[in-house]
Amino acid sequence: VTHPSLGVYTFIKRVIDIIGALVLGLITAFLLPFVYIAMRMEDDGPLFIAQKRIGQYNQPMTVWKFRSMWQNESSSKSWVGEGVNVVTKVGAFLRKTSIDEFPQFMNILRGELSLIGPRSDIAGLGQRLSQHIPYYNIRYVIKPGISGWAQINQRYATGNISPQSIEETKVRLAYDFYYIKQRSIVLDFIIMLKTFKRIFFR
Repeated sequence: VTHPSLGVYTFIKRVIDIIGALVLGLITAFLLPFVYIAMRMEDDGPLFIAQKRIGQYNQPMTVWKFRSMWQNESSSKSWVGEGVNVVTKVGAFLRKTSIDEFPQFMNILRGELSLIGPRSDIAGLGQRLSQHIPYYNIRYVIKPGISGWAQINQRYATGNISPQSIEETKVRLAYDFYYIKQRSIVLDFIIMLKTFKRIFFR
């Protein structure tokens, strides 16, 4: 995939990612005791989970998140509702506000994730989708992000904040392809602003 001034864009994007990750890390540290107390009031499960996900060029990576479900199925092929694993009450709030994503600042600092880009897939689910949707793996030609063009534009079934079916994923893929073709600092900035808007006014 070619892109005008790709080197300059990549450099500026990386600088923004590092600054954003440092800010996100400070916010995560501030929220940590509050999330811990809330979780302990509901159950005694772990505070964090490690998920096996698919990164750029189909490379495996481990992503850290605040736990939002009863069990940590790190490489699950299932969507929410397909198995016995369900979202906790605290987890539902963390997901709605996107706080569960904040610990991924560590992945951004390591260069595995970006603030903006196609959302990374859990390993098992990504493999399942690539078998059912033609050209699905094209979305991995660029670095995945915590938020992206699909996340701020697509509307999912009631109660969901991400695709939970093949058909919904096909729509997300169309948004991902648009971003890959049109990506720029301006578009990233627009996505970032709309992401803040969704977090605070969802």
